[in-house]
Amino acid sequence: MLFNVYYLNFSKVYEIKMMLSNVIKTDESVETNQGDNFDAALQAKMGTKFLKMFSADVGADVKSGSSDSQKVLESFKVTMTKSLILSEVMEKCKEIKGDFEQVAEGQLVRIDNVSLSLENEKELRTVKMFSNGSFKGMRLPEAGGLDVNNLFNSMFKDYSYKLKGKIKDSKDEILIKIPLTFESEFENLYNVDDLFIGSVSVIGIYKGKTKIDGIKNSFEFFQELGQYANSNSDSEIHDSQYTAPKTAELKSENDGVDYSYIDLLAIVQVIKSEDYEEEGC
Repeated sequence: MLFNVYYLNFSKVYEIKMMLSNVIKTDESVETNQGDNFDAALQAKMGTKFLKMFSADVGADVKSGSSDSQKVLESFKVTMTKSLILSEVMEKCKEIKGDFEQVAEGQLVRIDNVSLSLENEKELRTVKMFSNGSFKGMRLPEAGGLDVNNLFNSMFKDYSYKLKGKIKDSKDEILIKIPLTFESEFENLYNVDDLFIGSVSVIGIYKGKTKIDGIKNSFEFFQELGQYANSNSDSEIHDSQYTAPKTAELKSENDGVDYSYIDLLAIVQVIKSEDYEEEGC
């Protein structure tokens, strides 16, 4: 199967591959035997005296055959790439074509024809502004010189993209998370917006059903904590124009839907080619 990688959690994929087989091919030799046969036809007519004792008029057809065996060793260098390691894991996946009713928790799965959408887009754009070093060097004197940038980095260590996926010709929908890093989360210079163009294939571990608001992180915890503190303020005077800050909501929050949660290993685009036939894993 040919595929293009958008996202890959290589550490997870590598560990699973090592459990399947801890042998990685680095090179190989091919031994070739070559045999050559040839026929030669010799026509001869002679009239000779041999040692003056024999006189012969000889007519002969001579067929000669020879066989040569030659050993040829051809050496190949095999480069083990991320895609090759992922392909070995994909071979052990269960391909999901309908719903997840017959899928057990812990099953390696591959779901094709998935349309993804970002659930925490508004919050994510804000978080990326903080995480790109915009507040580097800023300190809070009233908090003892607390480094604001380090504070945000600590809060965002477990932050992630929250993605919902609709499967073609299926009533089930999936949830996945992609951890936000301070460098590049995606392969081959892709970004999160590339995932929303067309459909993709999702490879991961089925973890059962969950509500969309069941996926929490530290940033949301501190948001809710701050909102709770404001609501319990003992101030007796309130400005009628004052609006308490609200935590950013997910697009499908409180929809009551049970989603199939996938512990994500990779997001790929299956490539169709005349030389390769698409095979399920």
